[in-house]
Amino acid sequence: MEDSDIIKLDNLDRVRSIAARTARRVLVTVALSWLAIAALMAVFAYALYGPVRVVIACIAGGVSVVLGLFHVVHWVRHYRAVMRQLDELEHRIKKGEIVYGSQVQFHSYR
Repeated sequence: MEDSDIIKLDNLDRVRSIAARTARRVLVTVALSWLAIAALMAVFAYALYGPVRVVIACIAGGVSVVLGLFHVVHWVRHYRAVMRQLDELEHRIKKGEIVYGSQVQFHSYR
């Protein structure tokens, strides 16, 4: 192991800021894309069935919103787990433990 592989607190701060920025981007992208899909499905159902069956268009859009909500919850849980692991790693380093970057692995929620 090399000394350059040792994780320091300033490294963790940079990783945490990058992870937070990525989490925001992912959550906004997922939420907006599912809303766009819901709108497209509603428009498509309205165009296919006409104004007589507006309920079908609303149901199609609602199903997309619910699916998008599940997807957003998944990514929130994922990034919360990553941040929790970063906090645990920071705690280990503050206790004085020497942690090498090549030995650190992150995993999603379980």
